[in-house]
Amino acid sequence: MKQLKTVCPHDCPDTCSIIATVDDQGNVISTKGDPEHPFTRGALCSKVLRYAERVHSPERLLYPMRRSGPKGSGSFERISWEQALDEIADRLKQAVAKHGGETVYCLSGSGNMGLIQMNAHVPFFHKIGASRSRGDLCSPAADEGWNYTMGDMVGSRPESVADTDLLIVWGMNMASSNMHMLAFFKQAKKNGARMIVIDPYKNRTAKQADWYIPIRPGTDAALALGMMNVLVGEGLIDWPYIEKYTHGFDKLLQILPEYAPERVSAATGVPAEDIRRLARLYGQARAPFIRLGIGLSRSRRGGMSIRTIACLPGLVGAYHKPGGGALMFTGKAFPRRMEVLTRPDLMPGETRILDLVRFGHNLLHVAEPPITCLFVSGGNPALSCPDNNLVRQGLLRDDLFTVVHEQFMTDTARYADIVLPATTSFENFDVYKSYGHTYLQKAEPVIAPLGEARSNRDFYKALAEKMGFDDEVFTRPNEELALDLFPTLKQDEAKRAAFLSGKAIELTDWDDLLSGGFPTPSGKLEFYSERMARDGHPPLPAYLELPEEEGELHLLTPPAHFTLNTSFGAVAKLREQEGKPTLKIHPESARERGIEADEWIEVYNKRGTVRFWAQLTDDVPLGVAVAEGVWWTEHTPDNHSINVLTSDRLTDMGWGSTLHDNRVSIRKLT
Repeated sequence: MKQLKTVCPHDCPDTCSIIATVDDQGNVISTKGDPEHPFTRGALCSKVLRYAERVHSPERLLYPMRRSGPKGSGSFERISWEQALDEIADRLKQAVAKHGGETVYCLSGSGNMGLIQMNAHVPFFHKIGASRSRGDLCSPAADEGWNYTMGDMVGSRPESVADTDLLIVWGMNMASSNMHMLAFFKQAKKNGARMIVIDPYKNRTAKQADWYIPIRPGTDAALALGMMNVLVGEGLIDWPYIEKYTHGFDKLLQILPEYAPERVSAATGVPAEDIRRLARLYGQARAPFIRLGIGLSRSRRGGMSIRTIACLPGLVGAYHKPGGGALMFTGKAFPRRMEVLTRPDLMPGETRILDLVRFGHNLLHVAEPPITCLFVSGGNPALSCPDNNLVRQGLLRDDLFTVVHEQFMTDTARYADIVLPATTSFENFDVYKSYGHTYLQKAEPVIAPLGEARSNRDFYKALAEKMGFDDEVFTRPNEELALDLFPTLKQDEAKRAAFLSGKAIELTDWDDLLSGGFPTPSGKLEFYSERMARDGHPPLPAYLELPEEEGELHLLTPPAHFTLNTSFGAVAKLREQEGKPTLKIHPESARERGIEADEWIEVYNKRGTVRFWAQLTDDVPLGVAVAEGVWWTEHTPDNHSINVLTSDRLTDMGWGSTLHDNRVSIRKLT
């Protein structure tokens, strides 16, 4: 029996350090949080505490397989890796010879956030000249919006929330997806700090708040502008800070009269007096801290919402107050040379770029050339991509050769021609940055690969050899790539030694990143952004009225507490804790349609129909419906995914998904 350190690979800001207990037969027996890690501090979420069940699940894919029945049927026969690689290489060569490299496309997801395994496919497809992606399902609008105001992914240190006197959690369920930062806030709470949660429904975090403020989905920028109106009107701003650290305040002043609390109330559903109270609490706080969630960026106003909220600390000087400021992501903590891994220089020239969010459209309608070879790495688009019926139609194409490298027989793998077994993070080397803390981590494998599973990098290394690619990126040892990826490790011998020994390290002094100003073109926080104007966006914060599609309820699809997303669908105990595919609706919304609690109902719009278990609750306001998590279709009553109902429309910036910006209707089953 031994205890070995590894890292959680999943798409979560906490990027936990894990202690895995491994028995003498090489099986993971249990997992616990690393008590020595400065952010994990010994705690793990309910999902990763059961990770041994995921690693050793009887549903793990262990051998390569070739399709033996109709697409989508899940009928496969076992083959060898050599057979699989030969067939894949032959099909690739034929497709490229006939259509050119752009006929090949790889959809990659965030199933594994380790930098080496997550990007292992990129140089291979650059070498081929394959079609590339822009945008993703997660956070590109948040990235763009934040950077227009702040200049880069920098903000307040997550742990500093322990020193705040007012935490505003805006559009984030920290109890489910950022529990370690919430634990730091509990230290501040002991000293009298208060927590305000702004969210369209009363989630687990909102139930812990001192004040919960429900808001109409997508109207966050309006509320932030209403707060600005009050802050300026009542003199609750830091003039010296504004003069020294911000740009465009004079222009901001010109638009704020448009956002009086009464007008903002009509848009947001937040009473005007509550808007005033919120602004006063914020302006009078010693060091207010705003924690922004990704979810509010997944709408047609998403990028502007993030950009506008990020301006608020600039009015009160909070970014330079201990315990104050705001946080979106911590990407600036990890200066890196991604070209070491991705090798864009291998591309034969500029290649076609496709919107990842419009995956179904791409499969069915992109031509000259069409996509005829599809690879899926770290993703499950048959469940997670919007306009899901369109996606599945595309995956059913007989002329589409599909390769899926996976750990389980997911909905997407069922559509594959070749399915290849993938290692879990417990079985391969990787290096992990975080988007919610500032510590770089290395993880060695804690057990041998199960069955014939191969890591992403080992798969693409073998396929590159079959294709005759001899570029060094395909053969260099993982540890060498990791060291070259981070220049600091080359320059700082002590940090390099600590990293190689497995310690969590900081590459840069996060607390100094804003000491001299902001990494924007002006060197200041930008209320007014010339770059936004050049990019075709309003240069000042704004709230835009937009037409709604048909549907009685605004659908939200946040992560589930026990299963997060599709990655944990194979863990039966977690599914049991989550219950059923459930739609949370207000009791009055149900009564109007003759729907009772705890019965199956139909949820529908022009894209399709999905069945859910009705949960009637005052936690959801009138006009809103909430479906937490994305269930594997084999665990649903009608074999349909929630994303049958979501649109592949794009966000206002960044080419992101609008997964929280859809309308549906509901009806009783007849």
